[in-house]
Amino acid sequence: MKLKDLIIEKKDDTIRVQGVGIFTYKTLKKNVEKKLKDLTRRNKQGAHYGVKENQFKMLQTMWLALNDYEEKN
Repeated sequence: MKLKDLIIEKKDDTIRVQGVGIFTYKTLKKNVEKKLKDLTRRNKQGAHYGVKENQFKMLQTMWLALNDYEEKN
């Protein structure tokens, strides 16, 4: 049996992200991961255009919502 099989992820609650919307834990986590992968890909390509301050603020808000949720649970 692997450690991964022993970990039970019971985080299906909804999380309200101020100014963005309501997500489940898993959905919010996937959205943050997707945004970070996109930024990493853009950086590797040298494509530092198209992402403005609002997108970074949204990522920050989503990240902080995940952080708050994980600290409370």
